[in-house]
Amino acid sequence: MSTKRIPATVRLEAILAEVENNGHASVSEIAERLGVSEMTIRRDMDKLGAEGYVVRTHGGAHSKDDLRSKVFEMVEPSVENRATRNRPEKKRIAASAVRRIQPRSTIAIDVGTTCYELASLISDSSVHIVCASLPIQRLLAKNQMQIYAPCGRIAGADPSTVGAQTVAYLRDFRFEIAFLAVAGITEDGLFDYSFEDAEIKKTLAGQSQSRVLLVDSSKIGKSSAVRVMGFDNIDVLITDAPLPKEMAAILADFDVEVVVAV
Repeated sequence: MSTKRIPATVRLEAILAEVENNGHASVSEIAERLGVSEMTIRRDMDKLGAEGYVVRTHGGAHSKDDLRSKVFEMVEPSVENRATRNRPEKKRIAASAVRRIQPRSTIAIDVGTTCYELASLISDSSVHIVCASLPIQRLLAKNQMQIYAPCGRIAGADPSTVGAQTVAYLRDFRFEIAFLAVAGITEDGLFDYSFEDAEIKKTLAGQSQSRVLLVDSSKIGKSSAVRVMGFDNIDVLITDAPLPKEMAAILADFDVEVVVAV
């Protein structure tokens, strides 16, 4: 059988979806459906089994009781799914964040649905905005804002430019503020879905005077595939509910300002 290149995130999502929907996934059936080798799917299932997302069986994998709660920690859900999830909370976070933008400043906006809500509130055309997210670029262009779009390869469930060209472009800027988003936060730091997105986030943080993390409370205590960075790279966290005591204490140790949007 001829095989083709399928991104690992797509393969993992297919396996998890099959297990969640049917209770079991077959190596041969997933391999045939995606047009990849059975050896590739076996390795994917071994990875998911080792990390506790499924129970590995001969010829496949089956579900664990807590699978549903872990799926979205490992694999990035669709934009449509994320856009409707906790939207009122995201709007409050965005409303708090937009007040930090000063006229004629140069800012960076990360990818993600909370960042999209922030972009929708910006009305000062003197602000220079750099963003790799295609949906946010379109929104800002429609609203006649000054938007700078990095070059690079387009990738991700929420399409954006990634890779060495994007990083090189971003390093030519110095931002007053970078508004960042991640898939989850634990006591070990900030986590996201892919190495490529993590590299963009680290670059934005490194080029900014102030780093503001926008994250709704559903992501607190959640991990994901890639550790992006630690709390020493964040100045402000804006969320929608008080943090657990342990998390609040850790952020205080790093002098991170915590803002609860109301």
